[in-house]
Amino acid sequence: GFSSPPELLAPLRVVRVEKSQTGGFDVTAEWKPAKEAPHAPLRMSVTTAPSQQPGVEGSIVVWHTPQAPILCTGFEGSVAAAAGHLFAFADDDKDGCLHGAPLLTEEDESTAVPGVFLVGPAVSHGSLSFCFVYKFRQRFAVVAGAICRGLGIDTRASVAECRKANMFLDEFSCCEDTCGDVC
Repeated sequence: GFSSPPELLAPLRVVRVEKSQTGGFDVTAEWKPAKEAPHAPLRMSVTTAPSQQPGVEGSIVVWHTPQAPILCTGFEGSVAAAAGHLFAFADDDKDGCLHGAPLLTEEDESTAVPGVFLVGPAVSHGSLSFCFVYKFRQRFAVVAGAICRGLGIDTRASVAECRKANMFLDEFSCCEDTCGDVC
């Protein structure tokens, strides 16, 4: 288990993550307006994480954590809107979903901020767009492998298993005909 269990905190927008002078990281976030959950009578909630009531809209809260935080933005907005300060963007004449794409390393890491990775439909490499779930889900293991290697964890067995299941897409020749300008 966790030394301190995860806690679900929403609706928050992280505005800053800084290394703390005492070690670890300080995460600064702003409370956003609470949204009413849509009525979905056939959907059962599977949230079991403890939660707290939202703070006052616009108020700032700061947490300290000894570990580098993992920030997830969900599907709302674009990368530029949600985390534009963490990525450099292509300055090109491409159209569609490749226009202004975030610039990434071969392992989908930000070229602007080391340690920040991108997964999802905004991932692109060259003229290849991974904008459909069956494509970008094959990149999750690539990102997880990069993070684990950065932590000193041997990923060879896990990568081999993912490759065997066709869930480790790091060689793009197989999708040149299907990942191009399809958006």
